Amino acid sequence: MEEEKIYLTKEQALKIAKFNDDEIHCFLSTSFALIGAYHSKESFMEDLDRAESIEVGGEHCRSMNHALVLWIKDEPHFFEHDEGKLKEILGVMNK
Repeated sequence: MEEEKIYLTKEQALKIAKFNDDEIHCFLSTSFALIGAYHSKESFMEDLDRAESIEVGGEHCRSMNHALVLWIKDEPHFFEHDEGKLKEILGVMNK
């Protein structure tokens, strides 16, 4: 069974993004592996502006703390998120 997609606004994405000293971790999926890298806050903001859509990733993404999914050029970029803040947003959305 496919999970229902949950879309976020840029403002919601910024609220749940987990920065560490103005950096945020991101995973990109290739055909053979996950590649991780840190992005500056400035780079993340540029990615946020370029994103075709912003979603909450599924259970696996959430368990890896990378459920902030930005779709850029039809490819998902999995950014680190703050689970507590995500739960707050989801709680408000479900009311």
